[in-house]
Amino acid sequence: MNQEFTIQQLADAAQLTRYQVEAWISRGHFKPENPVETGKARKFTYEDAIVLGAVAEFSRLGLSPAVVSMHTAQLRFRDGCGALFVISTVFRQVSATEANPDIEGEIDITSGSIVPTAEIASIVADPKVRAFAVVNLEQLEHRVRASLGVA
Repeated sequence: MNQEFTIQQLADAAQLTRYQVEAWISRGHFKPENPVETGKARKFTYEDAIVLGAVAEFSRLGLSPAVVSMHTAQLRFRDGCGALFVISTVFRQVSATEANPDIEGEIDITSGSIVPTAEIASIVADPKVRAFAVVNLEQLEHRVRASLGVA
């Protein structure tokens, strides 16, 4: 898909304001594929719309765009990976070592992954997972395609 879109089209597809999109770009929460060219309006891709849509959905669920943006690169390579984008928090026990004697206890490991729908049950049942949020990528793609007029 080689179509290009304006920032307003992208904002509409993600159900955000243009100002919010610009703010997330300037803060590094959303990194469009195309670079800025002096004197020209930036053009955005369909993949940009999907990534931005996912950041927006997680933001609506209360996750910080800064946290979500650490996991969105994989969305650009999602073909065949699954229908759900999951961000989960897992706490792991760590023990002090000679090199790091002050590090002992639990550490927070937040991770993002794209999984098939059938795998959500294993995430829910995992006793190490303390919290998770999920975005349905198939539904997101459907909404973005309809908004952008892409087949």
